[in-house]
Amino acid sequence: MSAAGIVAEYNPLHTGHFYHITQTRNQADGLVIVMSGNAVQRGGPAFFSKWDRARAAVLCGADLVLELPAVWACAPAERFAAGAVEILAGCGCVRMLSCGSESGDSQLLRQAAEAIRQAEASPLVARLLKTGITYAAAREEAVRQLCGGQTADLLRSPNNILAIEYLKANAALNHPMDFFTIRRQGAAHDSDQASGHTASASMLRSLYAAEEGASAEEYIPSAARKIFTRALQRGEGNTDPARMERAILYRLKTASAEELKILPDISEGLENRFLTAARTAHSLPELLETVKTKRYTLSRLRRIIWNLMLGNTRALTLSSPPYLRVLDFNQTRGRELLRQMKKSASLPVFHSMADLERTFPVYAEVEKRATILFNLCCPTVAEVTEYPKIVPYASMTEYK
Repeated sequence: MSAAGIVAEYNPLHTGHFYHITQTRNQADGLVIVMSGNAVQRGGPAFFSKWDRARAAVLCGADLVLELPAVWACAPAERFAAGAVEILAGCGCVRMLSCGSESGDSQLLRQAAEAIRQAEASPLVARLLKTGITYAAAREEAVRQLCGGQTADLLRSPNNILAIEYLKANAALNHPMDFFTIRRQGAAHDSDQASGHTASASMLRSLYAAEEGASAEEYIPSAARKIFTRALQRGEGNTDPARMERAILYRLKTASAEELKILPDISEGLENRFLTAARTAHSLPELLETVKTKRYTLSRLRRIIWNLMLGNTRALTLSSPPYLRVLDFNQTRGRELLRQMKKSASLPVFHSMADLERTFPVYAEVEKRATILFNLCCPTVAEVTEYPKIVPYASMTEYK
């Protein structure tokens, strides 16, 4: 079986994601999703648990869902993409890489990926960084100067940026996968306004948080909607990292410079800014505003803090994923893909956290912390574990 792969968070899965899944299924025999676990890229907990989001993905058309471990899930776009693409490649049966983008033009995205490689190989990015701007802004300006405005403008849209990073990571493989992109439909990323029958994941999280779940239902496929409704009834969703604010402040106030130095994305003495701010901060927003500069964005700072709570390190993040972990699958093509992977996979496949702990204890510990933090960020402390009883569904009709 020749499968396609998608990298996702599904936080939560909505009609735009369902469209992408459907369009990708039309071009492949099977569909493998690599999905963030209980920690996500923006720096914080997933809104629903990885088990519920994986089940929603299977019921909406995925055959097999693998975990993007927290080590790479809670990382900037480049490392997030690299970890996910290496996991898909490690399956040995994924021949195509599909992603959504604002552009919808695979060739333009390939040109932009090549332009970035040229920019990063030139001294221009380093010179621009000395002006105090962020790395992303420096890279965009370098591409603009080297390759023109049309290519540089692609770097202003979040899904285009991820698509380009997938292309870069794919190009670095010994055997790159075929690549295609599906134009993003409906509402823009992080938009607070719906467009047609599509709303952004951030808007849906806001609706759920405001106890307006009924307003979110129009934008979530029916099978996924039932999964998420049941999760909320169990108290296993609607996470808010603010519920961990005092624990995070305690951790920062008691951290040493040595502990902070080994975190991903800490450089140029940034650990000292954190320690200085932590001494007087009375709230996490106050601390973040004190540390933030034009160079250090809030998203970068939030990821640093969450990686501190996860026990993640720069060394782990710069490594390559050493395993494949199954979150969910269906009994037809999903089970067939797993049988195929016994022969084709270049990485070991794990179903059990107990087995993962014995073989890769450091990575497993980060994952367990992500789940603990997820539970503590629920409205009341949830009981999501790393040892669920997964019963694969034959089809999504069982949840209609």
